[in-house]
Amino acid sequence: MPRVVDHDERREEIAEAAWRVLEREGLPGADLRGIAREAGFTTGVITHYFRDKRELMAFAFGLVVERSTARMAEACGRAGLLEALAQMLPLDEERRRETRVWLVLVGASLTDPGLARALRQRYRQAREAVFPVFRAVVGEPVGEDLEELGDELLAVVDGLTVDALADPERYPPERQLGLLRRSLTRLGLPAEGSGYETG
Repeated sequence: MPRVVDHDERREEIAEAAWRVLEREGLPGADLRGIAREAGFTTGVITHYFRDKRELMAFAFGLVVERSTARMAEACGRAGLLEALAQMLPLDEERRRETRVWLVLVGASLTDPGLARALRQRYRQAREAVFPVFRAVVGEPVGEDLEELGDELLAVVDGLTVDALADPERYPPERQLGLLRRSLTRLGLPAEGSGYETG
């Protein structure tokens, strides 16, 4: 009897193979044939799930966003805002892999309008998923627009992520968390917790 294929799981396997190729070779080296080889599938299997490389890259980016957002929501409910935001920082190997893929794809989107559109859509979805997390912790801050505050916090996290990937010696996990904690404190937001929970 042939094995039943879980199509969602198969798409994620392909996206994870794409992450590994992107990490090693960057976007130019991440063609469908190489990704198929990495995943242990034929190119035909890849094109069954994704029309082209752009669609696969957009899905791979979306999977990064989906996983980090799910960890954020879970950590926020369990441990607070610092822990939630820390889920997007490159503090361990899993999060470093995700942030390297994120950075490669954001860089590629600067010269690929189609990919840029897909990534903007994924960012909007991430923000929509993240704002309820902020609201749960922060409530409706007096004199503050919650969406503006959320964007400011995401910009802080994005900046720390880029710095930590570019100069890991200057930005080890403890310093990333310390700088994030300082930003939260400056904004009058709860900053307790270690930031090391991985969900």
